Amino acid sequence: MLWIVGMNLDVLSGWTVWGGNDPDRFLTVEDRLVLAPGVETLISNLPGSGRHSFHGDARYLKFREEVNSAYSPGATDGDESGLYDFSATLEAIREREVLHAPHSGMAADCLGAALDLGLQFGADSAGYQLARHGPLDRLYRATWKEIDESELDYLECEAALVRLIGWMERLAR
Repeated sequence: MLWIVGMNLDVLSGWTVWGGNDPDRFLTVEDRLVLAPGVETLISNLPGSGRHSFHGDARYLKFREEVNSAYSPGATDGDESGLYDFSATLEAIREREVLHAPHSGMAADCLGAALDLGLQFGADSAGYQLARHGPLDRLYRATWKEIDESELDYLECEAALVRLIGWMERLAR
């Protein structure tokens, strides 16, 4: 399944496509993360061919065809059902509220999405390394209550998330 999702990073925010299951991935074109300023802009500019992350995937072609006919202009703005809010997660870390609802769910979603994006660029990529190892991995496990909050260093988590967001923003430029 493919979904239109929003991403709030630090300086950048926008809409992209995520999903695919085998593995989940984000829409990239020529190794750049696509962040459109609005859903309508994203839909009207979905690539049909060329170097993008869903090239040759029949599910993407069907999604592209169906999404163009399913969304009417103006009907999609403001839908936050698929939102990865990294800036809010960073603020929740700074406020030491990241393990409490509703922040913990958003943090888990963001870190899972970052892991998907990092893996898309390879296990050696900075994004994968930041999301899979160290403070952000411990934070992810703490959101699921696999480890105790006492095992977290919030300053390390903050610094790692700042680096991860920076990596993602460089991919989108």
